[in-house]
Amino acid sequence: MKGSPAAPGAPAGCLEHPQQARAAAAAARVLDLGGFMRTGCLKGSRAARNSAVLVAGACFLLGSRPMKSLHPAMAALAVLAAPLQARAIDLQRERGSPFDLALSGSLAGVAPGETRYARWSDLRALPTAELRLDGEFVKGPQVVTALFLADLWKALPVAPGADTLLARCADGYASVYPPGFIPAYHPFIVLEINGKGPGLWPPPGLAFNPGPYAIAVSAGLAPAAPPFRDIEHKKPWGVTGLEVASYAERFRPVYTGKWASLSPAARDGREIWVNSCASCHQGPGGIFGGTKAGRPFEAIAAYAGHDRAYFIRYVRDPKSLVPCAEMEPHPRYTDGELAGLIAFVTAGRD
Repeated sequence: MKGSPAAPGAPAGCLEHPQQARAAAAAARVLDLGGFMRTGCLKGSRAARNSAVLVAGACFLLGSRPMKSLHPAMAALAVLAAPLQARAIDLQRERGSPFDLALSGSLAGVAPGETRYARWSDLRALPTAELRLDGEFVKGPQVVTALFLADLWKALPVAPGADTLLARCADGYASVYPPGFIPAYHPFIVLEINGKGPGLWPPPGLAFNPGPYAIAVSAGLAPAAPPFRDIEHKKPWGVTGLEVASYAERFRPVYTGKWASLSPAARDGREIWVNSCASCHQGPGGIFGGTKAGRPFEAIAAYAGHDRAYFIRYVRDPKSLVPCAEMEPHPRYTDGELAGLIAFVTAGRD
């Protein structure tokens, strides 16, 4: 509360500390994900920009009773399908804490350009799942308290026509959750690690702070979904805000004008741009994108059009050309996929 001393471990000046406000009404779901397998790691150095959470197979728990008769994938689906009581979340006009989640965009009753804030305690009061895993953020067993984006969506006053969530991070990174992604892949916000909220992060053993929020995607929670090519770009940390949007409106510039009649390869390149490149780069026409990379879209298009071989090599292995490059490598893209990306970024050139 305002004027109250900060709890131990809280940054000076906090008006609200997450550990002081656990909601007894939260509907907790417990999933044992001890078999996590990951392509990246948050432990130790700040090596990867995203949280890289992948689940292979595990025993799932609902409440305290193991669902031993179910295959892990079926148990996960049973947990996600469990009926939950929908509730609205209170949105505040002013930020009251470093742990408030900024919310903007297509929200009923919120004027365009305005921002509202969700308190950590109010997010924690929504239906959550406790993910029991091993070696994800720190060494050994740990419990992560997760709020599925689908449950957050239900709690927000989403305006008609909205179908997309856009995440922004403190360092300029961004992630796009387009129509259909959330129900198919079940991304979730990490609220607590071993019962401790972001006010007490980073957890011991983690060299950097992934807060105030991290978003993760677990393959074990979406066993029937097809592999998503750029899944790593759906796992940001340092998330400070979410925008509720209409995909058609937010990305209209790359579906109209010079981008209205693209070849099949260029259309695939557009998908790569939206789901991968836009995490760090802003696109043409003011479409949503991160600001972590300062290079404008027009410069990228010029590079791609001038020297295709250089562009392809840079995307796959930036440091092989520029040792100080901060861009993450993308070695999995095929020649065809990169040809499509080049076709997309150069489509708007005169």
